Amino acid sequence: MASGSLQNIQRTITSVPNRRDFCKGLLAVPALSSGIAFPRVSEQAQLTQTSGSFPLSDYTPFGYLDNPFHCWNLHRSGVLRSSPGIGFGFYFPAGPGGYFDFAKNGVYEAHLGLGFLIDGRQFWTAEDFQPGQLTSPYHSKNVHTFSFTQEGTRVESTFLQVGENALSARVTVQSDRPRSIRLMAVLDCKLGGAAWWGRDGLVANYDSKPDSVAIRSFAAGKVFVLRSDLSSAAHFISPEEAALHSFLTSPSAVDSGLSYYPKDLYAALLFNLELQPGASVEHTIVLARSENSALAHAGVSQALANTQRQLTQNIAADGAFWSKAPRLEGDWPTHWKHGWVYDFETLRMMVRRPIGIYEHPWDAMQIQAPRTVLAESSIDMWALSYADPALAKEVIFGVFANAPSDGIPCSRENGEMNMVAADGAECGTSISWCYPFFCVASIWARNPDRAWLSKLYPLLERFLRWTLQNRTDADGFVVGKCSWETGMDTSTRFLIQQPTGGELIEFLRIVELQAATSQAAGILARFADVLGDTKSREEWSKTQQLYAAKTQALWKDDWFYDFDTRNGQLVTSVGRDVGQVGPVFCGIATNAQKQAMRPALRKFFADSLAGHPFAAGFEDWQDGLHWSSLVLPYVESLWSAGEFELASEVIHAIVDRVYASTDRRSLNISADGTPPEKTPKLGWPGVSCEVWGAQGAYGGEGYGWGAVLPAHIIRNIVGFRDPIEPHELPLVCNLPPAFMVTAKTYRVLNLLYGGASLDLAVRVITPDRVRIEGVWSGPVWTVAVNDAKGATVPLQTTGSSWHFEGENHRQYSVRITGTSEV
Repeated sequence: MASGSLQNIQRTITSVPNRRDFCKGLLAVPALSSGIAFPRVSEQAQLTQTSGSFPLSDYTPFGYLDNPFHCWNLHRSGVLRSSPGIGFGFYFPAGPGGYFDFAKNGVYEAHLGLGFLIDGRQFWTAEDFQPGQLTSPYHSKNVHTFSFTQEGTRVESTFLQVGENALSARVTVQSDRPRSIRLMAVLDCKLGGAAWWGRDGLVANYDSKPDSVAIRSFAAGKVFVLRSDLSSAAHFISPEEAALHSFLTSPSAVDSGLSYYPKDLYAALLFNLELQPGASVEHTIVLARSENSALAHAGVSQALANTQRQLTQNIAADGAFWSKAPRLEGDWPTHWKHGWVYDFETLRMMVRRPIGIYEHPWDAMQIQAPRTVLAESSIDMWALSYADPALAKEVIFGVFANAPSDGIPCSRENGEMNMVAADGAECGTSISWCYPFFCVASIWARNPDRAWLSKLYPLLERFLRWTLQNRTDADGFVVGKCSWETGMDTSTRFLIQQPTGGELIEFLRIVELQAATSQAAGILARFADVLGDTKSREEWSKTQQLYAAKTQALWKDDWFYDFDTRNGQLVTSVGRDVGQVGPVFCGIATNAQKQAMRPALRKFFADSLAGHPFAAGFEDWQDGLHWSSLVLPYVESLWSAGEFELASEVIHAIVDRVYASTDRRSLNISADGTPPEKTPKLGWPGVSCEVWGAQGAYGGEGYGWGAVLPAHIIRNIVGFRDPIEPHELPLVCNLPPAFMVTAKTYRVLNLLYGGASLDLAVRVITPDRVRIEGVWSGPVWTVAVNDAKGATVPLQTTGSSWHFEGENHRQYSVRITGTSEV
């Protein structure tokens, strides 16, 4: 039908760059499948739906959708980021969220935005909504729903990608009274800073036959088409944003379809919705892109036909994941519950489809410009293994099996190396950056899978042997080729001027490289025991001891230091670095050394809280506890040193500020309305970011290692640790002081171990005592509990349920039976 027709066809449904440089610049299935509205989820409501569904809540309206087709060298497809207000947009070839200079090299962005007029009140810009009025009840990588209520009318707009090139919005409106509502669907296109053949400008038109608007760039480029299954009452085309704002409230003929770079161009369709009390109306609006007009129009038609099927599939995939993923329930702060979900959904986005040289699913490191990096792949999959161990194990295996060479160099999907040192060497992240052997061992400890280990073990051996053959000096100490390889790009810890980070630092014996080598060899020795490889076990045991001794050679007074072979001296001039806790983490430091290091370990955290710059490192490394890659060895070293309470406080401090930032409801950091230009710039809410900064998360948006906090919460606050023996589960309830409030209960569902899952709850009894309650599903049973001294702790059991009382920050060993290999 032509624009201007008063006939609205409605379905009535009865109510049923260099990492451091970049970061410096950035300081319910029925509800969706049948049109029934989501229930309003209150601030205090628990995230407790059925075990097979996404945990509904009042999430931030900001976020990303996963574009699974996007990679970097073989198939650039762009990213999908929410728009302020109600909407999502394609950013091509990547977005403004990191590892890509969008302002300089962006080609285009195309947004689908929705506006509503209810009783004369406009809901279009983010400022049109009251604080907290616009939320997202469903916030997964596959489906994002915006929801708001106004005077008895509830509006939900569910966005999803349909195929590679279409973005669909399913709009559902329900009211408790007769009501006429105006809906505006807007296509907003903007050309980016990249200079190319098609960047002259944008041109738009309205086509009455399909009742659609289209925008394309000239002299070349994509075509974008906007269309609905509902007939429009009017259309709008103009480069003037002010005219667009008035179009929703006072529609009039505006048809000026040309803009020159760099000006935006807008095209909109206006719809009238007539509601009856208790009934819903539901319609689909689609934005499609393609190489020419005919293909774009065909893509719109196909997406309109396929939206429901795709939505059903997406919700089923979400349900399958969350049916086994850990969930927070009980008295955890709401922003912790929400941040937990954003983190796991970000980790899900990291896993890309096989393509090019990658024959297995692979970890993208970050969604903007994906690449494979051993460190990020390891820590990402370590965290994801708490929710989806099978997928995590497949990705980890692929990292080693599909690597272009034994050194596991950083690469892209077409085989291109993207970490080449100043001497031309192809580099990958070192054995101590995110500790890949530790990550593998942790996954194995919780999910003992002999078939997986037997495939992976020889590849791990090959990597360690390559390291020993290619990254050791004349005396056998392990070295880094360049600072990129160590992970600490251009850090002044390396004593030389580094214009890029590719400059050679092989003269420096880095303490954590020796410790990590010893740790890796010890892990291989344990794996050799499991697999019956007695010959290699002896080799790796000797290597473990050798590098423990080399690590000890770097000890002086009360600290482990790097060693400069140019002058034969330990490096004390740049101060202590948090990465140098490696010997404690790796089990090499003696008890006396741990005791001597305690003041420095505590000072790292005290300085971080106070904002004091650290003595070592480039300005972005001044606080090592802002970096996920350094938090891992630091907090695990605290555990090794018996500093349980400090470990809980460290994780509490990081989680609280990071999750507060990712769950915020505006792009402004402050709640008092301070303008964004006067506050530190944070990352986009609703997604995990690269850096855990003092004010919150920032840096690369959609970054895997920024999403690993659930693993730290599980290990260091809940105290669910990796088992050392198959039938003994270490458990240390480790609540921070802020959580030790009498009668509060902190529950985690679906802690996976040994072919079973455990629902664990910690109930605060007194300021220092807790009641620990567990329920197993599967074959596992709890048979006894002992404290750290071996004394028996009274245990109450009823079937698969059990509980005991104990002290906070105290270690217990839970003896279990019935575990099996996965």
